Amino acid sequence: MKTSKMELNAIFSVAQEIKKAGNGEDCLYYEAADNNFIIAAFDGLGGAGGRRYENYSGKTGAFIASRAIAGAVKSWYQESNTPQDLSSYLHRSLLICENYADKGSKIMGSLGKSFPTTVAMLTGNITKDYLDITCYWAGDSRCYILDFNGLHQLTEDDLNDEDAMSNLKNDGIMTNVVSASVKFDIHIKELSTDEPCILLSATDGCFGYLRSPMEFEHLITDSLIKSNNIYEWKLALDDAIKKVTGDDFTLCVAICGFKDFDSVKKYFKERNNLVYSKYINTDTEPDILWQDYKPGYSIYLK
Repeated sequence: MKTSKMELNAIFSVAQEIKKAGNGEDCLYYEAADNNFIIAAFDGLGGAGGRRYENYSGKTGAFIASRAIAGAVKSWYQESNTPQDLSSYLHRSLLICENYADKGSKIMGSLGKSFPTTVAMLTGNITKDYLDITCYWAGDSRCYILDFNGLHQLTEDDLNDEDAMSNLKNDGIMTNVVSASVKFDIHIKELSTDEPCILLSATDGCFGYLRSPMEFEHLITDSLIKSNNIYEWKLALDDAIKKVTGDDFTLCVAICGFKDFDSVKKYFKERNNLVYSKYINTDTEPDILWQDYKPGYSIYLK
């Protein structure tokens, strides 16, 4: 199925504080106006940014960082929305965090960072029959596109020699995160599509506790197929992730190019059945299945 006109159908988020209520280190931001939108997920790094600040009500640097950077992204999107300006907005926000932080003690250890967080965000701009997408990221939170051919990771994890499967087993070292104390890069990737699709930005609490990337795709499509409307799907996603995760999680979703919710379900039903029969309802080891699934999943990666 292909609509005659590409448009934004819906945008929403699901998020939960799993570790400790009121101290979750994830944050999110999404906004839509006409056929322009943004979805963004941020994961404050509680290990590297675990120091607590009296000037910030005893919250960790990770807690403050994800919220400060989310605010900076919001300002950037509403005021500028040009790729070359994003870094200056982020650096300005981090400088404010530093200026108002406690001055008495210093971060201890080589792994400590000042106000560290991941960033995974994408903007969408619909012109005529095309959806132009720009991804921005740092760290191991991710942006995805889900289309007729399945789930595809758009952003490249800032981890040493790990792919989406091996990272589920290995504790990869993050090589790039937004922080006030270390130099960081915001990666940028642009792509376009004229096909109906679902876009996602997610922290690792959404996908990092599953056995395989195939299970994450099935979690998304199976909860979709079993729902009757957007509200039910939102609740189903929240429940499905909460059952498997061991961390705070944040997922932002944008649906583009469909006539109505029933057409979304119909569009992904066949794919959902295929993934279930081929990759989920089987005794074959996930590592073996991954070799078959990986080429399609990684089509937008290097």
